[in-house]
Amino acid sequence: MELRSILAGLDRWLAEHAPGDCRQLLPPADPARVAALAAGAFRVHEDVLVWLSTHDGSQRDPVPAAGAFVPSDFPLLGVSGMTQGLADMVEDVERAVADGEEEFIVGLEAHKLWLPVARNHTGGELVVDHRPGGDHGAVLEVDPSTGVNGVKRWDSMSHMFASVLGALQSASVLVTGSGVKTAPRIEEPGDALPHVVWDLYYG
Repeated sequence: MELRSILAGLDRWLAEHAPGDCRQLLPPADPARVAALAAGAFRVHEDVLVWLSTHDGSQRDPVPAAGAFVPSDFPLLGVSGMTQGLADMVEDVERAVADGEEEFIVGLEAHKLWLPVARNHTGGELVVDHRPGGDHGAVLEVDPSTGVNGVKRWDSMSHMFASVLGALQSASVLVTGSGVKTAPRIEEPGDALPHVVWDLYYG
């Protein structure tokens, strides 16, 4: 299924079942800012462009649980977050090279061709791999705090959104970058709108 159709289906599902997450979805990003996202360093993958032309992120309010409907609790970034995330990646790579630690960082914790597209409250990131090769466009998880170093989660953002939508619709299990099973449920706090949470299952 084409990504725009998947995102439209996700929007409808969130509006009906998780209005707390739905209200966190921002309108489309400014096309001029999207065009300048990678500053000419590489051609941004089409799935990223489609996401940004649909929503400029999924965290309108800076609340930890808000808009985190991608496991494990990842709000999607908009163009500002992606731009800053890429700058941080480049800085981390350059620092590692300068310190002689390239083999421990580059391609494990950071890469100049990894574009962050989501970040959770513990500092973990989902990045779209823009390196040439068979995994071009794949979504990787990076979280040094848990030992997850560039682990492939999905073949593409299209695959990611389709998997998330399917899991939400059927309350089925997905697997995190560390191999832990996680399943969605709707939390209905008394002081906020219902939203998606992902429960982890160890063992």
